[in-house]
Amino acid sequence: MSSFPCLVRVVSESGQVRYSLGERLVDRYLVPTASTAAPRGRLARAAGAPYGRPVANCELLTARERLPGRPFTDPECTLADARVMGRMIRRLRLEAGAWPGRRSPVELMEYTRAGCRQWLVVPDTPALAGARDVTVVGFFGDLRGGMDHSVVYDLEAEVVARLGRYAPTGLLCYYDAEVARGLHGNLVLFGTSGVPGEWHGDVVHARAVALAPSHYHHVRLHRGVIPGALLGEGQLVIQRTRYFDFGRQPAWRGLRRFE
Repeated sequence: MSSFPCLVRVVSESGQVRYSLGERLVDRYLVPTASTAAPRGRLARAAGAPYGRPVANCELLTARERLPGRPFTDPECTLADARVMGRMIRRLRLEAGAWPGRRSPVELMEYTRAGCRQWLVVPDTPALAGARDVTVVGFFGDLRGGMDHSVVYDLEAEVVARLGRYAPTGLLCYYDAEVARGLHGNLVLFGTSGVPGEWHGDVVHARAVALAPSHYHHVRLHRGVIPGALLGEGQLVIQRTRYFDFGRQPAWRGLRRFE
């Protein structure tokens, strides 16, 4: 996967915004190859706070259960997503190493030659630097073909513009990786033991969630943790995965707990 240099948006302490070209954000770190030396995600027994909001009418799956006709729910898909998130976390750590002492937000964006977008936003760099035992939310969705998804991207831009207001409640990082055309992986990190209620209650985020059934075939929503210091050597541990199949209405929902 080749890419152009990324656009770096830096806000100074005085509020001045400056753009510059930075190092490539994608490169080998998001290429899913067996030889890539990157942190590996793993599956573990769920611990800590309940998984986000309750899911009504969902089918509970065991750790290794398979569902005929719904291959996107296979446990191997969670492992594959975890490997992508592990590479995203590694890239975040490398980028953060260039920000010692920075107190202003950082935003990095680039497009690969294939037209896939990578977008990394850190609204509070000191909080990121000192974060421990981070809560991880991963979103992986398969966009429907043959339709205009500009409204989804517009809403995402609105959500990103509002990230700063959720930094005080624990939001550390937002990272969107379009792994392939139409296949998106989003990584959101929180410096709290769970996802803050303020994030679930954001009106723009709620609008984006409401649009999902008409724009995605299916979605995997992961919840996990990174033990220890975020910028240390800790690996992502996936605790639970929620599944949404929008191929039928009402949508089918599933929840897998890894034990």
